[in-house]
Amino acid sequence: MPPDEATSEVRELDETPMTAGSSVIGDDPVIVPEASWDDEERRRRLRPWAIGGAVVVALVTGSVALSYTSLFGARTVEVEGEEQLRPRQIMRLAQVAVGTNVLHLDEGRAEARLEEEPWILDATVRTSLPGTISISIRERAPALVLESGSTRRLAAADGTVLGRAPRTSAFPVVTVPEGVTLGPGQIAAAADVVAAMVPALRARVDSLSIADDGEVALVVDGDIDVAYGPASDAMVKAQALRAILDFAEQQERGLLSIDLSVAAAPTARFVGSLQPTTVPDPSADVLPTDQGGGDGDGVAQEPSPSP
Repeated sequence: MPPDEATSEVRELDETPMTAGSSVIGDDPVIVPEASWDDEERRRRLRPWAIGGAVVVALVTGSVALSYTSLFGARTVEVEGEEQLRPRQIMRLAQVAVGTNVLHLDEGRAEARLEEEPWILDATVRTSLPGTISISIRERAPALVLESGSTRRLAAADGTVLGRAPRTSAFPVVTVPEGVTLGPGQIAAAADVVAAMVPALRARVDSLSIADDGEVALVVDGDIDVAYGPASDAMVKAQALRAILDFAEQQERGLLSIDLSVAAAPTARFVGSLQPTTVPDPSADVLPTDQGGGDGDGVAQEPSPSP
């Protein structure tokens, strides 16, 4: 190519206008769209945020994984309030142990598991970092023994059956006919009868039974039958029963039976009496005594011992 022509071509190339976003590849200009410049600029601006987000995700993922490690395993399990149950039993019921993850323990579920045990009235489970689980329980107290044939079970005042009763116990015995199951309401009613009695009177109750219609019957001092009636007016009936027993002892008179079914008008049948004797209201300062002669049915009033 002649020099003049080559110079002319170079001059023309130099004079070719270049737009933003254009480049030269070889001998021909290549135009890069302006939108590509905008996308690149946007990517440059968002890159720090993307990096930061990735770091946050990594940190969160790492933290969650770390929370499941032995770093947050319980080092101490504290148990309080137990009397009948042992601490290891309570831990087993709550499904906690040394090493249980403190951060991920569901306290509510642990409490619910504990309260499924009849002996436990209520439970509280708490955790504290770095590694402590605290369990506090309140147990039910046995109030009586349910006896059906050779089976003896302890029951609480709210009617909850607690479990097998020991061969000997200081609690009154509720006789349950074989094949009959007492509901919680009936058991609670029997417990109310017993709870209204002072300890000295309660100790004289050998057995207590509840019929299907709710009528309660007692045996006291080994062979004295007591028709208690419905499980109502328990406090008044307990006072009447105690007053009659105390009076019979003071007068050295044997008792055959006592009827408390009408709380305001209890009766008692003494040895040698053919008919029951009406006993005044125990809140009054009077109790029956024999006037002498006849079959002993006469009633006189004299001060009664304080119930």
